[in-house]
Amino acid sequence: MNTKQLILEKTLKLMIEKQNSLVSIREISAATGIAIGGIYHYFSNKDEIYDEITERYFINYIKFNTDNLLQIKGNAKDKIHDVLVEMFKQKQRGIELETIENVDYRIIIDVLTANGFAYENSEEIYRSVMKELMEIFAEIIREGQKNRQLRQDIPTEDIAESLILMYLGILYQWDIYWIDDMISAFEYSFELEWEKIRFKE
Repeated sequence: MNTKQLILEKTLKLMIEKQNSLVSIREISAATGIAIGGIYHYFSNKDEIYDEITERYFINYIKFNTDNLLQIKGNAKDKIHDVLVEMFKQKQRGIELETIENVDYRIIIDVLTANGFAYENSEEIYRSVMKELMEIFAEIIREGQKNRQLRQDIPTEDIAESLILMYLGILYQWDIYWIDDMISAFEYSFELEWEKIRFKE
């Protein structure tokens, strides 16, 4: 691990321990074993450290590895199911950390949420992610409608939006109510959703 990464992770660990972002440069220096001057060699001020932590562990968390989503194959039901499962897996996994072990990523989200909302362009990034997901689902749905696997009397965008709302509802339960496993909660919801959108003769 390089020095910059060490500073970021040790600062994040302090933020988790204190349950807020009020961490001093002196505390960061003590946690990393790096002199205060050494920290300023990598970051011009504390805000710059916070911004990079927020970008790396909160803003990047909002995004998806869409390459993984686009590689999923199968019929409409399998593709929709497996894309959603992969989305849940990515969220439960969080962003990889080298020095912070056995921490539930929801704790990191809680600590960084205020910073995340204040982050420049965060709303635009969120909208961009939702648009990308809409496009991925819309493509699967159009193909499913063409192959008579999905209902053709419901607009493509409405089905895609319904799937994303189901995803967001389960993500909310995981983050706020600390349900154990999003995928288990999803399986039941998916079967109900599938009955509503599947093609019926």
